[in-house]
Amino acid sequence: MSEYAGSKEWSPESIREKLKRSASPGVGASAQVFLHESVPAGSLSEVLTRMVSAAEKKIGRSASVQVGKLHPLAKSASVTGDPDVIAAMASDSQVKAILPSVIDDIYPKPLNVKEV
Repeated sequence: MSEYAGSKEWSPESIREKLKRSASPGVGASAQVFLHESVPAGSLSEVLTRMVSAAEKKIGRSASVQVGKLHPLAKSASVTGDPDVIAAMASDSQVKAILPSVIDDIYPKPLNVKEV
């Protein structure tokens, strides 16, 4: 992934834990995989299929992640399946970020609120 040293809340290990917590039996976790701009929009499907296969081999599980809807303009795709395999995809050089599909509380919380 990127060399950007962002918040620890969005580190690969943190994302792996969030995916494990959100995984449901029989379905797994769902996430959004964002690729670098250098990946051609026309080859998103092939690139993601190759990345899933490589991650499955690395973890030792097969047929555990499905690629869903592709978003060519965002250079991203939705994936569903084994949270460990999804997290292993983060080590691919073409991956910019992996985020859970459902993120709680993305809006800022008000401070110093007085109840009436």
